[in-house]
Amino acid sequence: MGKVFIFFAFMWIMVCLVGSVWQGNMQLATTVLTAGISDTDTTIPVASTEGFGEPGIIVIGQERIAYSEIDGNNFDQIEVLGIATSPMVRGADDTEAVAHSAGAGVRTIEGSMMNDSVNYNIAVIADSSGVWAGTTIALAILRIMLSFFILPIGFLGTDLAIIGIIWWAMVVGMIISLGISLAGGRRV
Repeated sequence: MGKVFIFFAFMWIMVCLVGSVWQGNMQLATTVLTAGISDTDTTIPVASTEGFGEPGIIVIGQERIAYSEIDGNNFDQIEVLGIATSPMVRGADDTEAVAHSAGAGVRTIEGSMMNDSVNYNIAVIADSSGVWAGTTIALAILRIMLSFFILPIGFLGTDLAIIGIIWWAMVVGMIISLGISLAGGRRV
């Protein structure tokens, strides 16, 4: 029973994440460091801060960094007369502050969670695709969504084969509700 619960909990989380991204409630921004940083730096130089919220938390490797201000190319802390009034927090959320080299990926928490959850580097695809990123990311997300329909649940054994039937019923329901939503959705 524990495996079944974990499976459905994972699927619920994934559906919530993908749905939030689709609705625009989550940001999947990504960029790279333009210079190396030490474990105590309070200015994080990046290629672009476009798509990141202000204030917010970024993820570099396994470290989370809380920042209070952004400009076109830096995540920073708010200072008044040289005193940090809203300081940058390195190693936020019980992560460890470490040095990072130039070129390291910088992502939003949601982007990092999405990559870790599906074990698929959507942000890396966007980085390497350049102009074609919109098409490439859309195809990658479609491939991930299609992989939800064909689940490797053989590990559950024949005693829990009913889960496969329940899953297919849910898939059919999702497809029908998506079709109804697209066909007669509310116009604003």
